[in-house]
Amino acid sequence: MYDLILRNGYLLDPQNGLNGRCGDVAIKDGKIVRIGKIDDESLQELDLCGLTVTPGLIDFHAHFYSGGTNTALEFYRYLSSGVTNAVDAGSAGDSNIESFIHLLSEKERRNVRLYLNLSSEGLSCLGDHDKNINPQFFNEEKILRICRDYSGLIIGLKLRISAEIAEKSQTTSFESLRRGIKIADKCDLPISVHIPDFQGDLKELIDILRPGDIFCHVFTPKKGILENGQVSQEIKRAVKKGIILESACGKGHFGHDCAKAALNLGIEPNIISGDFTRKTYNYEPAGSLPYLMSRFLALGLPFEKVLACCTSTPARKMGMEGNIGCLKEGARANIAAFYRRPGNFEFADVCGSTTVGHELLVPMITVFEGDLVYRDFSTMRCARPKKGN
Repeated sequence: MYDLILRNGYLLDPQNGLNGRCGDVAIKDGKIVRIGKIDDESLQELDLCGLTVTPGLIDFHAHFYSGGTNTALEFYRYLSSGVTNAVDAGSAGDSNIESFIHLLSEKERRNVRLYLNLSSEGLSCLGDHDKNINPQFFNEEKILRICRDYSGLIIGLKLRISAEIAEKSQTTSFESLRRGIKIADKCDLPISVHIPDFQGDLKELIDILRPGDIFCHVFTPKKGILENGQVSQEIKRAVKKGIILESACGKGHFGHDCAKAALNLGIEPNIISGDFTRKTYNYEPAGSLPYLMSRFLALGLPFEKVLACCTSTPARKMGMEGNIGCLKEGARANIAAFYRRPGNFEFADVCGSTTVGHELLVPMITVFEGDLVYRDFSTMRCARPKKGN
């Protein structure tokens, strides 16, 4: 007998041949064990008629070092938005990453991955003072040891190269980045680079970054991919080179004009992520990951592409492809279901610009390793245990 069957949902995971057909998902021992029309019984059932069932979402740019930074969210708070997996984007550096890791539960360790900040203190003092990115203070030996000891959990290095941070650190954006790349080479890991307001020009930045490195906050209204108000042709070279474009929107790192101009040139994000903090989560213009997905739908990105940016692509970058971010037999039972609410919805960016969309993704249920951890009762039928349970 199954533990849980999700019935009658529109199953959507194009990577695995599910293109919205109505069907059931059976779960046993935290795994998806069967997909299709299922007549067998289970301990619990949910009728998801009218809802779109997807893999659990992955927030590739999260901050959940709660207690270790001034702004982090606890990981469990993401679950109500359909997010079941996340990557912490450099909240901790070599001085505090091991304390962070020890705070993670066994279940969290199975479902999250971490980027190690090249700045020793990470974001622990964010809001009080900027981190030091002077490369003479990068503790290469310790960074190499930590990446080796926590291989698989730590999947990359993180560096913020904004001009203000570089100047206060008495260095330059590219001096710091070049040193970071050398360390990343030795660790055999990608580097995620916080781009907005960097020093130098985009051509040199693209020259320095390697295939697989992450261009973070790609649609920032600050200095990034825009040159004289136009999208630089250099970003096309970044795409050809294999650099990952991540739209970590956050409160201040997304501009509609920049995104529209890029999308008109065929420049699409590889990953859509949140960069939420306690002060921005569920507030405009950041909202939640389903809110950001709805914004990209409003900008004309197809639903299948938007979904891949929050499931299969980040799962691949996490080294967890086929285990999370997918609806397939044998995969971890991390699943979300959404009501695709029709209407006219206005989305604002940090500049005050708005765009109107006609669909809002409303999270209705979240299943996390087979457990029903979130359910919105407002429009769905309740689960009923089978007789005798």
